[in-house]
Amino acid sequence: MCGIVGYIGKNDGVGIVIDGLKRLEYRGYDSWGVAVIQDGQLKVHKETGKIGGFDPLKQLKGFESEIAIGHTRWATHGGVTEKNAHPHLSSDKRIAVVHNGIIENYQDLRDKLEKKGIKFLSQTDTEVIPHLIGQELKRNKDLQKAVISALKQLEGSYAVGIIDRESNVIIGARKGSPLIFGVGDGEFFLGSDAPAFLRFTNKVMFLDDGEMVIADGQTAKLIDVETGREKKPKITEVNWSFEEAEKGGYPHFMIKETLEQPMVIEKTLSTSEIELEKAVAMINQAENIYVIACGTALHAGMYGSYLLGRNNKLNLRPISAGEFPYFAHLINKKDLIIAVSQSGETADVLEAVKTAKQAGAEVLALVNVMGSSLMRTADYSILTKAGPEICVLSTKAFVSQVAMFVMLSYALIGDLDEGKRILKAIKREVEKITSKEGLVKIEALGRRLSKAKNIYAIGRGFNYPNALEACLKIKEVSYIHAEGFAGGDLKHGPIALIEEGVPVLVFVSNDGSEKEIISNAMEVLARGAEVIGISHKNNEAFHIHLPIGSNGVYSPISSIVYGQLLAYYIALEKNLDPDKPRNLAKSVTVK
Repeated sequence: MCGIVGYIGKNDGVGIVIDGLKRLEYRGYDSWGVAVIQDGQLKVHKETGKIGGFDPLKQLKGFESEIAIGHTRWATHGGVTEKNAHPHLSSDKRIAVVHNGIIENYQDLRDKLEKKGIKFLSQTDTEVIPHLIGQELKRNKDLQKAVISALKQLEGSYAVGIIDRESNVIIGARKGSPLIFGVGDGEFFLGSDAPAFLRFTNKVMFLDDGEMVIADGQTAKLIDVETGREKKPKITEVNWSFEEAEKGGYPHFMIKETLEQPMVIEKTLSTSEIELEKAVAMINQAENIYVIACGTALHAGMYGSYLLGRNNKLNLRPISAGEFPYFAHLINKKDLIIAVSQSGETADVLEAVKTAKQAGAEVLALVNVMGSSLMRTADYSILTKAGPEICVLSTKAFVSQVAMFVMLSYALIGDLDEGKRILKAIKREVEKITSKEGLVKIEALGRRLSKAKNIYAIGRGFNYPNALEACLKIKEVSYIHAEGFAGGDLKHGPIALIEEGVPVLVFVSNDGSEKEIISNAMEVLARGAEVIGISHKNNEAFHIHLPIGSNGVYSPISSIVYGQLLAYYIALEKNLDPDKPRNLAKSVTVK
């Protein structure tokens, strides 16, 4: 949940690293720091808070260097202080380390190091790493061997960036936490995610678990940590553009990415039968199918389960990835796991995939990031077409995932053209919702809802995932208590929460569930709720009507945009940063 950036080459390393850290703030933003090698010495600068408007040219003079590492942190071990911010140094100030992940045996390692006279300056698990390397260097002058020996003592997960003041190299290694190595012209980069250095190069090497890369200003080599042997690197070109990862004149990434959703649907339409052919075969051969994901992706998986159940008569069971290990005893080699993820690095999803593969099941991934851990682990992957999503809250990735389920459903039927026709209609609906006139109406409603203490949403069938997702967006970015319910569940307890004036979003589609959900709307109306109907037609149960088209079971793909935009405008009215909500990070790489 933190961001690593590293650089070695011929240019100003600290400027490049700080620029990269700003682009990775969606991974964590309570503190940050950089380390450089200058005149044979390590120089470190650390601060608490967001890196935001920090200008290294004005505020970090004397740090010019061609070797630098940096880190933007989301605290796990130790509070938010400068001492706990990364990078951390060895006791002789030879080694600097930045780290993502959790070292599970850090307390044992710390005890052993303290008995050797090492004094710790922070409360973090990370600080054991540079001290271990320092101790190994006393026994073995070979830096590569010393780092490998230290890494082998670590239990848990890590992605590390390391610089050494004596050898002038940069080292990256990973186990259970993502790390990407960028290859430029006479320069190399480390990053937790490609946007960190996408403005400089799109040629990358995705490190696998147990791999380490060592680079000087001219060459780089890939090492197997277990054996110490050199491996042949595989360089991949990332097809995202630098411009896609920029705000492009918008005030926030959240609104930019929400408004990009018609384009995302258009890109999904470019998915070919060849891309889906293998996935169709895997689904047709499966005895049982489980959809595993977390958060927003789980809601997309729920929609996909409803869709493939209705259209294809398939029984898909959506399960939160964090809960999946408790169902492991049910999995066998005839089963299929559909893993859904934006980043492809979510720890719970990767652990669930590992569990499934150990049981012999096949894994099909719907993932947005080329070369991600999930993509490399799955038996087959379909790349969703969202492009880089920078805002911590997922918007366009959700729409790309549900749109891909539509494509997959119609590929299973053998009528992909019909799936594309449906998505073209949905695209037109999203364009209407996100028009200037539409945004003015939603913004005004967002201002009203910002005063609410509680917000609820209800839906039935295909709209139930939307009720959950809309409330997830609202609570994530505005910190208002928001809960989504299945309409039929209201009378089984939640209706006790309804009181005078409480806003209730009601998701309605012309899909056969209309009469039942309108009855539920009448029930909350009778108890004083302010009912906001997101529906293909107005109704006397609604105080406010937000219109959608008559697209049946596919309407939720467009109607969720109202929930996303309401969350955004509520946050603005409350003077909150919609791109960086508290306590959250984009890629959850710890369980």
